Amino acid sequence: MNNVKSTTLSNGIRVVTKRIDGFESVVVGYWVEAGGVCEDISSNGISHFLEHMAFKGTPSRTAKEIAEELESVGGYMNAYTSKEVTAYFAKILGEDTKVALNILSDILQNPTFLAKELERERKVVLQELYQVKDTPDDIIFDYFQEICFKNQSLGYSIVGQEEVVTKMTADDLRDYRSRYYNADNIVFAAAGNLSHDELLDMANENLIAFKTDVSPVHDVQYDYVGGSYSDVREMEQVHAIIGFNGLSNLDADYHTMAMFSSILGGGMSSRLFQEAREKRGLCYSIYSFSSSYKRNGVFGVYSATTADKLAELSDVVSSEIFSMSSNISEKEFKITKAQFKASLLMAGENNTTSCEQIVNQIRIFGRTLDNAEILAKIEAVTIDDVKKLTHRILASKTAVVTVGKCDCSNVLAKLESNGLKI
Repeated sequence: MNNVKSTTLSNGIRVVTKRIDGFESVVVGYWVEAGGVCEDISSNGISHFLEHMAFKGTPSRTAKEIAEELESVGGYMNAYTSKEVTAYFAKILGEDTKVALNILSDILQNPTFLAKELERERKVVLQELYQVKDTPDDIIFDYFQEICFKNQSLGYSIVGQEEVVTKMTADDLRDYRSRYYNADNIVFAAAGNLSHDELLDMANENLIAFKTDVSPVHDVQYDYVGGSYSDVREMEQVHAIIGFNGLSNLDADYHTMAMFSSILGGGMSSRLFQEAREKRGLCYSIYSFSSSYKRNGVFGVYSATTADKLAELSDVVSSEIFSMSSNISEKEFKITKAQFKASLLMAGENNTTSCEQIVNQIRIFGRTLDNAEILAKIEAVTIDDVKKLTHRILASKTAVVTVGKCDCSNVLAKLESNGLKI
């Protein structure tokens, strides 16, 4: 991957770039290792609130001017908060990289947190919180994370709790920013039509003011708990997740888990899609997912069906998971490997995805990974590896969440009768 280069600035900020020949655009941004895991119950939602407030003005730019300056050169900005990272990035033409870098550096280093902007954005964040609560296929994942890691920061909602967001102050945001938005906690990345050396010159000009070696280290092993929860409300469908303890990003079986999930419920040819939707007509959407963090992970299956079909759908899910321990065909295994190889290579054609890839590699492994190295790891996974992983997954207590007009008692009964740990 000789088009990927990495340099650490004198203050500790990691700068990583990927040149993609033939692109006119560049994605450039900051990935700060501060997210939901940095919060306790009294500060839940502060990472996300700070992300919102970063765009609301600096001493040299109003919120409107921030947007207008980038949009005047045809670019756009975005941001997101996750369990372990908050990202701020922009996409622009290569010739306007310096414009984007200057704006992003300003909003991260010099937010004003004006009272009127704080109160205005508080209302926006609360509206987002209400929207999540009113969207079953959003809120169910918050519930799932909460029961998997009960009373732990990895289980808290990213958007936060209404009673906490309502009381959050500008001083709270300043304290949090001072604690975590420091050079040792930042990866600065870019991908597209760029020169690493030219970007380094810009970075040294704009990023050197960040403080060094003062951020707390968040590298915690959380306790997976499992259990069940039902949000009973009047709806046509019941949304359900059946889940288990998963794997961390550093686990030796990480790629095996990805293949397991893909064979089980990763696409239209997957077992769950074929059995639950195509053969039985039990649902419109069904898929499996694997979420990995530095020290933990979760695995699950999401779907939605009518209340009278929920038990049958649960039976299909548990039966297909059990069958993975003994019956995986060479054909479906080859299809899955082909999907992974294609996905990896096609990701390089999207500079936002490329940025996120190299940032996560730097964060997790301390270096970027060559595509050949990743492909070799995928190629090394065998059918027997996937079968063995099934036993590891099933060894954990099941996590079950439902949102809809019935509770999860029928699901629990069906899973228990099929041999899952409840």
